[in-house]
Amino acid sequence: MARILIRAGKDPFTAVVPETTLTQDVFNSNSGNFLFQHSVWKALDVAPHELVANSTLSERRAASSDDAARINEEFDHFVIPMANSFRADFADKLENLTRLIEQLTIPTTVIGIGAQAPADRSFDALADVRDVTQRFVAAVLERSPSIGVRGEFTRDFLVHLGFPADAVDVIGCPSLFLHGPDHQVHRKVESLGADSPLGLNLTPEVAGIGAFATEQAAHHPNLTYVGQDQHDLRLLLWGVPHPHVTDPLVPTHLRHPLYQQDRMRLFVDTWSWYDFLAEQDFVYGTRFHGNVAALLAGTPALMLAHDSRTLELAEYHRMPHRLQPHFDAPISVEELYEAADLTPFNEAMPERFSRYAAFLERNGLEHRWQPGRDATQFDTRLAEASFPPAVHTLAAPDLSEIASRLEWMRHASVIDLTRHPKRYEYPFNTPTYQGAGTRHARLSEQRDAKLKRQQERIDDLSARLNRMEQTTLRGFALRVFRRLRRRLSR
Repeated sequence: MARILIRAGKDPFTAVVPETTLTQDVFNSNSGNFLFQHSVWKALDVAPHELVANSTLSERRAASSDDAARINEEFDHFVIPMANSFRADFADKLENLTRLIEQLTIPTTVIGIGAQAPADRSFDALADVRDVTQRFVAAVLERSPSIGVRGEFTRDFLVHLGFPADAVDVIGCPSLFLHGPDHQVHRKVESLGADSPLGLNLTPEVAGIGAFATEQAAHHPNLTYVGQDQHDLRLLLWGVPHPHVTDPLVPTHLRHPLYQQDRMRLFVDTWSWYDFLAEQDFVYGTRFHGNVAALLAGTPALMLAHDSRTLELAEYHRMPHRLQPHFDAPISVEELYEAADLTPFNEAMPERFSRYAAFLERNGLEHRWQPGRDATQFDTRLAEASFPPAVHTLAAPDLSEIASRLEWMRHASVIDLTRHPKRYEYPFNTPTYQGAGTRHARLSEQRDAKLKRQQERIDDLSARLNRMEQTTLRGFALRVFRRLRRRLSR
């Protein structure tokens, strides 16, 4: 039996209430992360092996040598499903993960990692993550035959950094392989009407997205906006607007029509998300995993790709998509639906899945699609599980949404929210979680980490200056001058 530690916010069977999901960041700031994490889990969860979620603690703070020793002792393999992790705002977490991997002696496999850059796909945009990317990939390849990347752009970036092409496997995003090689998606209706049930997903920071979303909502009364990130969840739960979005047309504040009409949802589990999207005729927008969730639910979807990460994935999986870096002209959902040709996606699925399965096998990972594997333990546990319903806005017609918030607040402790009766228990608390679970504690930890990095930089510069003084003519003259000054001052 192998014991596998897997990078996942939680396992696919544990129900965590939305308030706790936000407070403890169980979904790593975005519910889309569960799609690829739990798809990998389903693939690898075969008897007699045991999978344990690391709750992404390995990247939240630097691991000690004791943490690494415990992982080496208790596990046989570390599996790391990833997303667009080669990006500047993930660099600190990638650094923490790198430091841990460098101390591991067990096989370590990275599945589906990608680089994020503007739609022009320039490597210049990745300059800030070049060094940490090199360290991370080098550490992984010392412990596995290859690294699985999202698409051609990411592979080219790693080859550009000097890694051998045959050690970089393009496998796409594992989320799309949840149902295996035979999954197909077909149209449910010939054409869309004004009253068609529609799902919209969007990235609030994209230029012009507010006018687009508001116009779509006005023209289609049965359209529902499905949010994904922590700002969306905070808005739905507590009415707190997004901190960095100023366009009032974007549905990121409680006065937006979509909020007031209770036409916004967020799902803290993939399974209820799929159920909801299965009831829609069409899903569209800028979120990759928002559209993948629809395809996995059997609903046609079209992605409006606005950067390199979404574009390379859409191209690799041959998903219906179009390049849309700006929203500066009206868009007709009826035209998008007509343009959503699912034939290339369906035809590509078996071959893309075959590559994915070959990657798992190359890296010594047994999976449910191999002949003779027993995967009933996953199916049984999932069938027995129950999950929270969709999160609605505070403007929902009945008072159930407000009542659930008040119940959670009644049990909450100001000192330590992680002691809440509905808290999420980390199955493998390594590195040990520290902090009060409050915004103040998180800001304090971030400040301390920043000061530590600054002090390390100061120490490094001081050491370099000292070496220069020891080895250069100017340094020699400076030392002589200091000695003379000390003698003259006596």
